[in-house]
Amino acid sequence: MYISYNWLKDFVKLPSKVSPAEIAEALTAHTVEVEGLVSQADKFANVVIAKVLEVKKHPNADRLRLTVVDVGNQKLNIVCGAPNVAVGQMVPVALSGALLPNGLEIKTSEIRGEKSEGMICAEDELGLGKNHEGIMVLGKTAKIGEPFAKYLKSDDIIFEVDNKSLSNRPDLLSHYGLARELAVIFDSRLKPYDKVIGKEIVFPETKDSKLNVTVENSELCPRYLAIRVENIKIAESPNWLKERLIAINQRPINNIVDLTNYVMFETGQPLHAFDALNIKKIVVKLSKHEPFETLDGKERLLSADDLVISDGQQTLAIAGVMGGKNSEVSEETTTIILEAANFRAATIRKTAQRLGLRTEASVRFEKSLDPNLSEDALKRFLSLLKDICPEMKITGNLFDLGGRVEVKDKLDLDFSWLFSKIGQELPKEQVLNILNKLGFQATKHKETLSVVVPSWRATKDIRGREDLVEEILRIYGYDNVNSSLPMEKMIAPLVNQERVLERKIKDILYLKFALSEVYNYSFVGEEQLKKLNIDFFNHLKLANPLSEIHSMLRQSLVPGLANNVKNNQFRYDSLRFFEFGSVFFNAAGDFKKDNDSDAKIPYQEKRVGLALAANSRDIFSELKSLVTGFLHELVPQSNEVIFSQLENLPGWADGRLAAKISIAGQELGLLALLNSSAEKNLNLKMKAGFVEMSLEAIHKVIAELESFRFQETAKYPAVMRDLAFVVSEEILYNDIKKEIFDFSPLIKSVELFDVYVGDKLAADEKSLAFHINYQAADRTLKSAEVDQLQSELVSHLISKFEVKLRDF
Repeated sequence: MYISYNWLKDFVKLPSKVSPAEIAEALTAHTVEVEGLVSQADKFANVVIAKVLEVKKHPNADRLRLTVVDVGNQKLNIVCGAPNVAVGQMVPVALSGALLPNGLEIKTSEIRGEKSEGMICAEDELGLGKNHEGIMVLGKTAKIGEPFAKYLKSDDIIFEVDNKSLSNRPDLLSHYGLARELAVIFDSRLKPYDKVIGKEIVFPETKDSKLNVTVENSELCPRYLAIRVENIKIAESPNWLKERLIAINQRPINNIVDLTNYVMFETGQPLHAFDALNIKKIVVKLSKHEPFETLDGKERLLSADDLVISDGQQTLAIAGVMGGKNSEVSEETTTIILEAANFRAATIRKTAQRLGLRTEASVRFEKSLDPNLSEDALKRFLSLLKDICPEMKITGNLFDLGGRVEVKDKLDLDFSWLFSKIGQELPKEQVLNILNKLGFQATKHKETLSVVVPSWRATKDIRGREDLVEEILRIYGYDNVNSSLPMEKMIAPLVNQERVLERKIKDILYLKFALSEVYNYSFVGEEQLKKLNIDFFNHLKLANPLSEIHSMLRQSLVPGLANNVKNNQFRYDSLRFFEFGSVFFNAAGDFKKDNDSDAKIPYQEKRVGLALAANSRDIFSELKSLVTGFLHELVPQSNEVIFSQLENLPGWADGRLAAKISIAGQELGLLALLNSSAEKNLNLKMKAGFVEMSLEAIHKVIAELESFRFQETAKYPAVMRDLAFVVSEEILYNDIKKEIFDFSPLIKSVELFDVYVGDKLAADEKSLAFHINYQAADRTLKSAEVDQLQSELVSHLISKFEVKLRDF
């Protein structure tokens, strides 16, 4: 957005010692980012006014002409392609070395064999408009050799303001809005806008019989003002008006259109003038699905969500975006209907975006304008129109649908809260003064302020007391706030023990046992589970699955690991994988779905899974060895790892080679080989075994066991006895071992050293031989005492398991 320094000075008297550069710096520090300063004089350096002396055809090009122009101190030959060049015209000429606003650098050159010592410029080449149909022909006041900047009276400085910093400040999309800010920053007097308006406008009380105005949806159009003005004479705008528009890169068109643009850039409120011919009614309504030709000559297809201005029969304008060709002000216009409206921001934004038609008007409306601004802008237009078109006549009443808005909501601001947010105390009177100068109505009540927000800041900008803190601080100056570190206690973050355990397990499995980590989806499919003989009746089904093979949440890590084995079996002789992942069950978990509901998310559990596969190895024994070594590495203070009978056998497991894993009395999970049915279904060529353990159970074991401690060496010697007996094949080794160990506190260790199955025994029998260590902490055990204990132990085992002492 371009802002004219001269225009700003119409509203605020700035200190004479303050330069434009200092103003730009102050605006950047306190209000908006100023991206650059442009001097109008520098913009037209090496561009002068010349008189066309001769015009003749170019000998080598039909569309080019050879001209001779007088630039004051010399006559130049210039090749020109404009069709409207003629002898006697006063024209702007860019001399060799000029750099035009459009980026074109002028040099002396040959064009089709003829020397050209400059360029006669069109409007767009000088950045004064978009017209490129011909050269710019100047008025009678132009003087030969005069700098073009002087002719334009371009002694202005233009501030280029970054639009991004205005997103929530619609009041700053105008010269008066920025002047209001400068008055506060430099503690200067701001001219009240009712004084700027000038002549008092008196509206007739009699109802206009030639016009009727209706708004069908007041939510989309909170306020709509319209008035009919007759005796209009369309003409070229006065110089002061054109100069102001040219300074901010706007092309003058005619007095009415230029005046609507002028007021918009001054106040921030877009206006629109309709040619009143044949318009008896104004209706603000939603469009039908219809084509509509806009002022730029393009036909656009409107949707039912677009707000339009209609005469009841046809659309006249796209509300807040652009007018239509059918109601355009032209040279024949004698009566206009002036519109000043306030539209809902979101509606205008959506329409402009959908049509790809962002105009100066839509940019302002989509940022939520002050409804009261439309009345001020309309009065300002009529006051200026009276000056440039004295014969104008208001023939009927002012239509004002919606009326002025009075902001009554107050914000309470506690000084202690304010100073705690800032980090230091500020003079209370200075705080009060800053808010009042910004247009707020602030009243002090001991230790609090009661603040009424002005209408131009109440649309979407100032909503809470935090916004008031920002207003106070930006004017006070962020650089004036003392810099200090916050006084906060340094508290070490909580350690996620589960995550620490997970990383430790990964290190052990990868570095110590050479397993590779895999990642699988948490989803499984019906066919995949069928191949593993897994009942999926209670699996949680997804409402919107990725595919059929990912239609349910898994209840085990084994399906994914089995798939990993299948996909890699032909690449390696053996496979060693592990995976961390969650499994999900059809039961209520511990956490709510959301704060507003008592419903719980499904129960889930974190597990670690292991997979070994090879062509000829004893996978079951290797898996047992791996689990034992892994758990002893992870929990060195634990007792022996126990592998016991697995009661609830998964559908994929081989019942002969499956075990429950326990340690220190805590069940951790299971170990099993894949049965032949599952191997066949998966087309596995390797023997594969899997381990699945609960991470929570492992963590519980580690937490419950005491830290590993050194113990004093026993003072008294141990006595070892061997015991061999025959027992049924169905009785498990671990059950017998536990019974021996628990029989007496004097038994310190039990070690199996021999297992015999052969022709000396029945087919359903086996022989087990144990080393048993007896030891007392307070004495040396006597042989008779140990023999007695051994005898009692044998009797107990005979009674419990029907064992027979081995006699061979």
